[in-house]
Amino acid sequence: MSEFWLKKMKYYFKIHDFDHDGYINEDDFGEIGRKFADIYKASPEKKEELIGHWRKWWRYMMKDEDLKKNNRLTLPILVRSIGQQLYDPDVVSVVSKIIYGMFELLDVDKDGFLQPEEHRRWYEHMGFPEEAFDRRAAFDAMDTNHDCRLSIDEFNTSFMDFMFSQNESDAGNYFFGPLVD
Repeated sequence: MSEFWLKKMKYYFKIHDFDHDGYINEDDFGEIGRKFADIYKASPEKKEELIGHWRKWWRYMMKDEDLKKNNRLTLPILVRSIGQQLYDPDVVSVVSKIIYGMFELLDVDKDGFLQPEEHRRWYEHMGFPEEAFDRRAAFDAMDTNHDCRLSIDEFNTSFMDFMFSQNESDAGNYFFGPLVD
């Protein structure tokens, strides 16, 4: 794997290790879905579905681990796992369900697209302060057809690019904002 891809994985791990203890466990992943669903006042069914997808993805990342001995996702396990799962259709399906579920919640006006303001809230809820980076530039990078709105396909492709691509010019490199150490 390239140094650039490793930098993305380190960044992904850092922003999901909410308590900064060097581990991400299944409850942390479920908490991501719960918080997101609560912020957007998702129905109880939608909330449980989103939490379930997040937890399932965590289990995919931990599939080579003995969960009785180790139930904590570390950066080395994440890197190894994502590297092995690049082309696993089951993993891609689970991840796409997460992204589709989050897109549905972000799309407040339910027009099937994310407008810049709807997309801006994504970064807000990820905990990035407004002044941290140019959110519009990130939006524009992901808006590959330049129609000033993000389709579900653009949003999903951007996430997949972030997680799996080693190409430094992919639009998805901005999915979680600029890569910072």
